[in-house]
Amino acid sequence: MEIGGGSGREVTLREQFIITLRYAVQHFYIVLALLFVARSIKRRYFSQLYKYPGPFLASISRAWKVISTARGHTEHDFIDLHRKYGPVVRIAPNELSFASPQAARDILTAGRGFHKTDFYGVFPPPENPDIFTETREHVHAQKKRVAATPYSMASMLNQSDRIDSVIQMLRAKLDGFASSETKKPIDLGNWLHYFAFDVLGEVAFSRLFGFLDQGYDVEGCIRTIDDSQWYNGIIGQIPFADRFLRRNPLRQFVPFMATKNALITRMALAEMDKRKPFAADKEQKGDLMGMLIRGHERDPERFREGDVFAVAHGAIFAGSDSTASTMQSFFSEVLRRPPVYAKLQKEISDAAARGDLSDYITWQEAQKLDYFQACLKEALRLRPAVGVNITRVVPPGGADIDGKWYPGGVNVAVNAWVTHRDTALFGEDVDTFRPERWLEDKDKARLMEKYGFWVSLS
Repeated sequence: MEIGGGSGREVTLREQFIITLRYAVQHFYIVLALLFVARSIKRRYFSQLYKYPGPFLASISRAWKVISTARGHTEHDFIDLHRKYGPVVRIAPNELSFASPQAARDILTAGRGFHKTDFYGVFPPPENPDIFTETREHVHAQKKRVAATPYSMASMLNQSDRIDSVIQMLRAKLDGFASSETKKPIDLGNWLHYFAFDVLGEVAFSRLFGFLDQGYDVEGCIRTIDDSQWYNGIIGQIPFADRFLRRNPLRQFVPFMATKNALITRMALAEMDKRKPFAADKEQKGDLMGMLIRGHERDPERFREGDVFAVAHGAIFAGSDSTASTMQSFFSEVLRRPPVYAKLQKEISDAAARGDLSDYITWQEAQKLDYFQACLKEALRLRPAVGVNITRVVPPGGADIDGKWYPGGVNVAVNAWVTHRDTALFGEDVDTFRPERWLEDKDKARLMEKYGFWVSLS
C-alpha cells in the first residue's frame, strides 16, 4: 500500500512508520512530555475522583504525598489540607483523605472489607509480615488470634515485675542527675527513648538492650529505626520503588546494609536459637517470645517460626518508637504548662498520702488518677504517635463512608492528627492541650474515647 500524493516518489506506509519512529527516538523528550501531559489530563479531569478538591499536583501524581512525607511534617500538611479544602480531599490520583472521626471508624473497622494497600508491603521483613504489615486478611486474622494472648491486658499485667525493674533503673539515673553537683541539663526525651527500648527488651526477650545502663543509642539502633521509618513513610507512597532499593538482593552483600546485622534482629534471632528446639514439654519463658512460641506449638501450620520472629521483632521495632513518642509527648505537654503540672503533682501526692499508691504505681492504681488519665488521653489526642496516613482500599462493590457512597478500588486514608482535631467532637479549642475536656462531661468523654485513633492500627 502506498500513500501520499503530489510530485516525487510516493512513501509507503512502512516507510512512514520508520520515519515517525526515528523522529520519536530522536525527540524522545518531546514524546515523553506529551505522554505525561496526556496522562495528567486523563488523571485530573477524567477520573472518578475529579469532583473532590485538593492540590493540583496530587490529582496527577503521587509526588505530593512523597514530598510531604519527605519533609517530615506530613501530619501538619494534612491538617492544613483539610482546613483549606474540607472533610474529603483528593491526595493522589486514586486516593482520598478523610477528616471525620466517623469516616475513620468506617474505614478501619474489621470485617467491612477495606483491605490494606501495598503501602504496608514496604515494611520489613517482607518475607514474614507481622500483624501490622500483613495485607492478606485471612492470614492477618490468624496471626492476630495467636498474638492476642500475649498482647492482652492480663498478659501485660503479668509483666509488671519486668517493667518495674527497668523503671527502677530509670529512677536511679534521674535521681543521680538531680543530686549531681554539676546540675547539667539532660535530654529527657532521649532517656525516655532508652527506657522504652529496655522495657520492651525485657518484655519481649527477658533481656535488656543496655540503653539505660550505657546512656546512649547502642549501636545506633534508634537512629537505624528512625531512618527505616523515614524510608518506609516515603517509599510507602510509591511502593514499586522498593524493589530497586531495600528489596534489591545486592544489598545483602553490603554488611552495613544487611538488615540481619541490626541489634534488634540479632537479639531476636539469638533468642529463638537459644530456645530451640521448640517442644510442648519444654518450659518457655513468660515473655512475649515465649508466649508466641507456645502459640506456634498449638498451630504450627498457621503460625510458623517465622511469624514468632516477625511479631516479636515488630514489637520492638515499632513499639519502642511509638511508646517513646507517647511518653515524650506527655512530658513535653505537661512540663511546659505549670498549672497542669501542679494539678497533676497534687493529685499524685494526695493519692500517695492516702496510701492509694504503691512505690511502683500499678496499672489499676493509675486508672483511679483521673487527671493523670486525662493528661495522657489529651497527649494521645493532640500528638498521636503515628503521623502518616493509614490507608485502605474500598471493597470492589463500593462502600458507605460517613454517610456517603464511594466506588470500589479507591484508596481511602485517615490521619489521627486530623481526626483528633474534629471541632464537633473535641471542641473549638482542638489545637490546645487541655486535659479538662476529658473531665467535664462523662458522656462526651466516652464519645471522644470511642473515636480516639489510638485504639488499634493493625
